[in-house]
Amino acid sequence: MKFKKLLALLPSLFFLKEVSAHCPLCTGAVVAGAVGAKYLGLDITILGIFVGAFAISLGLWISRKIKNYFKYQNTLIVTSSFFLTVIPSLAFIKDMTYISLLSKVYFVNKLLIGSIIGALVTLLAYRLHNYIKLKYGKVLFPYQGVILTILFLFLASIPVYFIFN
Repeated sequence: MKFKKLLALLPSLFFLKEVSAHCPLCTGAVVAGAVGAKYLGLDITILGIFVGAFAISLGLWISRKIKNYFKYQNTLIVTSSFFLTVIPSLAFIKDMTYISLLSKVYFVNKLLIGSIIGALVTLLAYRLHNYIKLKYGKVLFPYQGVILTILFLFLASIPVYFIFN
């Protein structure tokens, strides 16, 4: 039943007129994914993937709108967006897991793990989108940036679902 409600929103994507990579549409799609993950009762790590993706998408979007005043300004904006979104969220989510690394056990917040994965996947999708635009001189299909980002996030969520469940 819950899945049918989410599918009902899908046709609205076809009526959107204009979009650019990592714009409000991409940011909104990532937020919808996070809300959908929480609504379906998925693990907090998968929610974290979408929170991290939201933070990076928002940072990329804002950095494109602001005039560059100094070197690495875009990197600073994207990094700040990630930390200012994820760190306050950690205070509300106390779900921890352990990681064994080099014969030591570390306890890590699941939301933080998911956020880092989501941030890296979103940056990978953004770079791939830019590479395709550079190589072919255009996007290959409408909403390419949004579709690549959501597809990569979904593909990253599959192994995380099986690891943490």
